[in-house]
Amino acid sequence: MKRSRVLLVLLVAAVFTAAVGLRVRSLLVTEEVTLRPQGNPPAWAAALPTPKDYVVHPEVDPAEAGRGPARIISLAPSITEIVCALGLRDRLVGRTPYCLHPPGIESVTAVGALQDPNFEKIKSLSPDLVLVTANSGRLTDGLRQLGIRHQPVPHDTLEEIYQAIDRVGRVCDRPATAARLVVLIRADVEALHAAAAGHVPVRRPVLVSLGELPVPPKAVWVAGPGSFLAGQIELAGWVNAAASMLKVSHGELSLEGLRAANPAVILEFRQPVDQRAMLDLYRAWSELGNLEAIRLQRVRSLGGMEWLSASPRIALSLHRFIVVLAEFE
Repeated sequence: MKRSRVLLVLLVAAVFTAAVGLRVRSLLVTEEVTLRPQGNPPAWAAALPTPKDYVVHPEVDPAEAGRGPARIISLAPSITEIVCALGLRDRLVGRTPYCLHPPGIESVTAVGALQDPNFEKIKSLSPDLVLVTANSGRLTDGLRQLGIRHQPVPHDTLEEIYQAIDRVGRVCDRPATAARLVVLIRADVEALHAAAAGHVPVRRPVLVSLGELPVPPKAVWVAGPGSFLAGQIELAGWVNAAASMLKVSHGELSLEGLRAANPAVILEFRQPVDQRAMLDLYRAWSELGNLEAIRLQRVRSLGGMEWLSASPRIALSLHRFIVVLAEFE
C-alpha cells in the first residue's frame, strides 16, 4: 500500500513537472513570435528633406519641349521611368507589365518583357524607337530582324543610372534635359550621403532581399556587389552583407551563406506589411539559428516592387534606405 502511494506521488510529481515544462516552453514559443514594436527614426533622419520625384514631375528644357520620337516602347521599368523623367510620358506606346511607376502607367500597352517579348505586338505599335537594357540579347536580335530602331541602355550600378539617363536623352533628342536631370539627382544623392555619414558611426552588415523573404526559409535572391542597391547600402553608411558571398550584382544566397553573412538588418520589398505575415516570417526563420536580424526582429520593408528599379528615383530610394536603417544606428 505504501509502495502504491509512493508510486502515485511520483506519478503526480512527474505529471506536474511535465506540465510546468510544457507551460515554460509554451511561454518561450509565444515570446519568440510576439512582434516587438518598431522604433522610430532619430530626429536627424526624420528631418531629412524628401527628394523630388522627377519621374512624376519632370523638368524639361524649354528648347527641347517639342523634340523626341513620337512613339517609344520601353522594355524595362528603369527605362520607362527615365523616359517619363525626360518629359516623354505622352510618347510611350508600349511597356513591360513590370513597369509600375509613375502612377497611371498601366494604361500604356504591355508588350511583354525580357523573357517573354511579344514581337508581334511590338511591331503592331509602329514604334520609332524601342529602348532595352544592355543585357537584352534576345530582344535585340528580334528587334534587329524586324528592322525596328532600338537602343540598349545600361541599368545596373549607381553610375550606370546616370549613364542611362544621358544615353536616353541623346537618342530622344533631349540631351540638355538629361544633363540637367543628372545634375539634380547627383546633388540630392550627395546631400543625403553627407547627412548619413555624419550620423552613422558603425558600418554594420545589411542584406537586401529582392522581394519578400520566403516562408518557409529557402535560398534568397539578394543584391550583390556592384548593384545599385548595394551602392545605396554604402551611401547610407552600412555594408552589404552579401558583398563577399557573391561575385555577381544580383544572385542567390544559400541558407548556409546567409548564416555566415549574419546581417544585422534585412531589407526586403513587400507592400503592404502584414503583421500576421511578419509573425510567420520570424517564427519560421528563427529555426535556422541565431541570425541577428531575425533574433532582434530587424526585417524591414523598403516598399513595393516598384522600388526595385535603377531609375531617376535613386535619391528617393536612398532616402528610404537612410530613414529605415537609422532606426538601428
